[in-house]
Amino acid sequence: MKYPKFCIPVKATLENDSQHFGGVHVTQSQRILDVLCDERPFIPFTLRDRTILLNKSKLVQVDILTMEQITEMQNVLPELNLDYLKANVW
Repeated sequence: MKYPKFCIPVKATLENDSQHFGGVHVTQSQRILDVLCDERPFIPFTLRDRTILLNKSKLVQVDILTMEQITEMQNVLPELNLDYLKANVW
């Protein structure tokens, strides 16, 4: 059975100090921490115009964006389900 995934907007900082704004996809019962700690070496990371694979070993920090940041950055972030984000505590 396939479960729907939700895009959680984050800022990912890599070890070379580059920062990427995009989304990490989780199921309703999953946390971003669960995705970061699973056995996969790469995670799908959705940008505004495409999805890339991020090497988890290169990640230094992942910040979950606030609703205010999401509103300000809607032209940079991928399409989001704002109702889902507002209904959950991030």
